[in-house]
Amino acid sequence: MTVFVRVKDRDTKHEFDVPEGDPRIGRAFDRVKSDRYPPTSRPRPPKHHIKLAGRPASRESAPSSEAPVEASTPKES
Repeated sequence: MTVFVRVKDRDTKHEFDVPEGDPRIGRAFDRVKSDRYPPTSRPRPPKHHIKLAGRPASRESAPSSEAPVEASTPKES
């Protein structure tokens, strides 16, 4: 039976389960403390790392890829 352990990717900081014998453990992945995530027979859902903390919210709108549309005025005859 395959046993899965929780790891954290060193580059992206995402956490997910891999088989216990995965050769990337120790090189690309660090094991997460086993008291919080004990080994299991089924992989758990991943935990994605998103860098949001400490960044101020921008008040500027994102630049649009479309050209601005000018308002058309009706022609007077």
